[in-house]
Amino acid sequence: KWTALALKSRFCLFEGTFRKYHGIDTEENDWKYYLDLAAKASEEFITNSGYGLYTTGGTQTAYRDLFVSEDAQQLEVVLARDYNKGLSVFHNSTFYSLNTSYGRPGLTRKIVASYLMADGTRFTDKAGWQTMEFRDECQNRDPRLAQSIRTPGYTRINSTKIEVPSLSTCMTGYQPIKWVIDDTSMDSNTAPCATSIPILRYAEVLLNYAEAKAELGEFSETVWNATIKLLRERAGVDGTMPSAYDPYMAEYFLNTTTDMAILEIRRERGIELLLENCRWDDDMRWGMGRLLERPWYGVYVGELGKVYDMDGDGSGDVCFVRENPPVTEPGVTYRVLGGDYALTDGDSGYIECYIRMNRKWDDKKYVRPIPTTALNDNPALGQNPGWKK
Repeated sequence: KWTALALKSRFCLFEGTFRKYHGIDTEENDWKYYLDLAAKASEEFITNSGYGLYTTGGTQTAYRDLFVSEDAQQLEVVLARDYNKGLSVFHNSTFYSLNTSYGRPGLTRKIVASYLMADGTRFTDKAGWQTMEFRDECQNRDPRLAQSIRTPGYTRINSTKIEVPSLSTCMTGYQPIKWVIDDTSMDSNTAPCATSIPILRYAEVLLNYAEAKAELGEFSETVWNATIKLLRERAGVDGTMPSAYDPYMAEYFLNTTTDMAILEIRRERGIELLLENCRWDDDMRWGMGRLLERPWYGVYVGELGKVYDMDGDGSGDVCFVRENPPVTEPGVTYRVLGGDYALTDGDSGYIECYIRMNRKWDDKKYVRPIPTTALNDNPALGQNPGWKK
């Protein structure tokens, strides 16, 4: 029952906001109809389901524990995929995150900069934030950042070695750890990784409720305190509701809204639901396809040839060069620029990845094409706008 209600909350929020931001209306049910259903489904779930936010371990570990536990944390996880070593049912999320041959995933600077400071203030209001070195920009941030990417001091369970972001397995320098098992024995593609994979969480229902109310024009401090405030305080962030919108977040979403509540809810979805298979659908329903055209920036690099201490332990970790030097410093990774990998200002700037990739958005992609197999069975279906028959 509760899984179905949580799914209804997700579905109706998608349908309502998709119709609103794409100008779709019908006589029977307009966008408000679906958002009202989303709000009501979410409110019933929050009030009566018995689910809540998982807090065991405190603000420094509780969030990440949700994604690296053998058994799903049943207080918060409504639906999960269960894996079992004994039955040889396992996955390889750790291997895919740490291998050099699977895209070398990394967060972009755009979303990393959206993480607040632990005291609830904006990182993007700090003087010089645009050119901060990695080790400095990670200080005193929302604790979820250190539970989502490698930050200074990160170690694995069966190792005392501090691990800095690996530029061999992460293109941007913001290396994900959210689904990575700390046990290094699980790094192989043959190692049976059996942690549960959450699919629906109580946290998402809170966000669905907040967004539905905001889009309906029914948001209030009471709604804030029952949703966003709880999520931020679970994470260890001051949960006070802002008094004004954040220009950084407005620009993030192409200056299409200056509504404080909507922007803060979108910030919170990006952080809380990071790497949980939600962002694509969010961008599609908000009409944000053009975000995919933006360049992918990573950490800031002040100059070529300089050895950077990324974790602040006093020893060098990485150096950006145009070609490998004849003499190298022990323990330093030399990242050679070239091809699809450069700095935005030539000899300095943000890492820019996959420069030659064509990322031109086409509005037809807001809906997918009707499959050829379906058209063969029933030509009368027709094709979605923009797609070839």
